[in-house]
Amino acid sequence: MTAPSTPLPWFPAAEAPGGTTVPVRRPAAGALDRLVLDPAAVSLAGPRGEDQDAGWAGPALLVVADGVGGGSGGAQAARLAVDEVSRRAAAARETGADAAPDAGLAAAVAAADAAIRAAAAGDRALTGMATTCTAAVLTRDGRVVVAHVGDSRAHLLRGGVLTRLTTDHTLVQALVASGELTAEEAAVSPMRSVLLRALGGSADPGPADLLAVRAEPGDRLLVCSDGLSGVVPADTLQRVLTAERRPAAAAARLLLAALAAGTRDDVTAAVGDVIPAGWASTSAQVVVGSAAPPPG
Repeated sequence: MTAPSTPLPWFPAAEAPGGTTVPVRRPAAGALDRLVLDPAAVSLAGPRGEDQDAGWAGPALLVVADGVGGGSGGAQAARLAVDEVSRRAAAARETGADAAPDAGLAAAVAAADAAIRAAAAGDRALTGMATTCTAAVLTRDGRVVVAHVGDSRAHLLRGGVLTRLTTDHTLVQALVASGELTAEEAAVSPMRSVLLRALGGSADPGPADLLAVRAEPGDRLLVCSDGLSGVVPADTLQRVLTAERRPAAAAARLLLAALAAGTRDDVTAAVGDVIPAGWASTSAQVVVGSAAPPPG
């Protein structure tokens, strides 16, 4: 995987009134955080009993990976992706590299892909393991930068309106884009979980999709696996995210909504509210799913 050489596209929500893109200013050396995330995350294993999702929520990062592969391969692939992306995102913030247009996420996701492939090459039991990876970084210069491979999703709730920021890398999404399937047909297609791009596996996934949004206090971010977004409709996601005051309560209710909808997959949701740094009650990180340390 190589980092893209083209300028990072801006999501329409990053545009000022009239359609002018808001300029990005590089923070001065030693600049203090003005905005942070109030983070929460939950994860629950599906019927197979082993949680092959992994999630991370912290003051500047949300990331979810949904592993695929036999045995423990999916869980390990997801854990490697979350570990690599979270470690490199933290380093980019410390060094000021998060002021780059992609906030360092292109290299972080590429490194995660390389780590998964190296692990699989060293253990036959892990051959073919792969994972989705969707990460959202809140930079010190006031942007949310998203990197995305697979069919986990990132959403932005602003002013009570939920906007999906990512596009699934699936067969049915490609068929919808070509006009061969309607969105309604895709939602019930037995092929809806067939991935065209993932980290690891047999095919080079190419560079991660990248986009940026100007952050505003009061924004709420959701990054989730398809165990949630595949069964809970967007209007329900919006209603829950709007109704719950605290990110932890929103994440918990989303998990319950997935169970009520009959999900048969692992479910992971990471929620973060954009708040002024002085309002943050904690700087703790929440690690869930296969990325969480074993109990005891």
